[in-house]
Amino acid sequence: MKRFVGFIIVLLGFTGTGLLFAQTQTMTMEECVERALERNADIMRGEFALKIAGRDIVVALSEYLPSVNAWVGYSHSVLGPSSAVRVDPGTGIPIPLQPYKLTSWATYSGFQISQTLLDVSTIGNIARSRQLYKSAEHSFESTKQMTILTVKERYYNLLASEKLLEVARETLNSSSESYKRAQVLYDVGKAPKSDVLQAKVQMETDRLSLIQAENNLSIARGSLNYILGLDVDRPIRVVDNLEMPEIEISYESALDNAFAFHPDLIKAGYDVGAAKAALSMAVGSHLPRISASFSYSWRNADFDQLRNYFDTDYNYAIQTTLRIPVFSGLQRLANVSRAQLNVRSYRETEDQTRRSVALETQEAFFNIEQSKKQIAVARNAVEAAEEVVRLNRERYNLQAGTMLDLINAQVSLSRASSDHIQALYSYKTAIARLEKAMGQLER
Repeated sequence: MKRFVGFIIVLLGFTGTGLLFAQTQTMTMEECVERALERNADIMRGEFALKIAGRDIVVALSEYLPSVNAWVGYSHSVLGPSSAVRVDPGTGIPIPLQPYKLTSWATYSGFQISQTLLDVSTIGNIARSRQLYKSAEHSFESTKQMTILTVKERYYNLLASEKLLEVARETLNSSSESYKRAQVLYDVGKAPKSDVLQAKVQMETDRLSLIQAENNLSIARGSLNYILGLDVDRPIRVVDNLEMPEIEISYESALDNAFAFHPDLIKAGYDVGAAKAALSMAVGSHLPRISASFSYSWRNADFDQLRNYFDTDYNYAIQTTLRIPVFSGLQRLANVSRAQLNVRSYRETEDQTRRSVALETQEAFFNIEQSKKQIAVARNAVEAAEEVVRLNRERYNLQAGTMLDLINAQVSLSRASSDHIQALYSYKTAIARLEKAMGQLER
């Protein structure tokens, strides 16, 4: 019975472990980006804003489309006898003006078509709504680009945190071995007590670094999960692409691409266009408006006569109207002045956006150049530090070196390895930022 219970416990343990590993999802960069674009709240709001802007175009166009109204009805009216009287001049007898109850029935129907022929304000509103739609379109693209960049930054940060955790573990293992070696030499009387204490201090310091690296990894994983719309505590494994992408472009070409394709700068241009269209609307309120209408109506007491709708008992009218605004206080003048100020404001925003794009491009471009150099320097530093550690360990084992020299060599190797990892992922992040600055960040 005890064996059976033990077997069940072991089986449940394996099952739980299997479920735990089954919950750990492995995702590539492309999968992370796709998921973020599907789940991100900013993306959803951008989609709604774009759809609303599209509906605004329809609303603006409807002001220039014909307006058609139709009606049909039936009425029954009763007019009672009148209490008013008149005196018959011949007989002198009072006679009621309306001695009887009057009853009438009527069936009526008709329709009216109205059409705006010329309205500068309406034309300006249509142009404005189209410019705002383009602005919303590029605002949505900017949101997508920013989301993709955020995913890539957090993806690379998670990978870097994993690598740094490995370095921290290797460093702790190395310092633990040094501590054990110092303890052995001390026990046989070939090393002073200070070597043991120094090695222990370094080992505990490396243990603290390992705790910090584990914490950084948890935070990096939670940050990526958050942007993906996942629970921040959910285990996730990301795939590392070891390729080092090369980007062959000059600074001038990168800047030209940024000015041509950066969605924020394009959006700013459409915002200026929308402001100019709004100015046309304000100016148009001072200009005449021409409209035309056609109305047709029919009325008869007998509903059956509806078959003669276009033959008898009808009435129609054709009307053309020219409305000339004369005076409506200072409202129209104030609207024009406000629209002019808006144009100037949006132009200034466009200039500011251009400078911001130039700065973003410059920072990303030179960060790439810096990371390239850092990678080469850090790689050489790692190779040299590994050799220094090896030599100092051999010297210490031969009692020709000190524990302090070995500890310093191990610290230098740990720092060089960390610098190399950070340089690698800083380079990839800088490339993503440059692509975003040029409006060409791919999924």
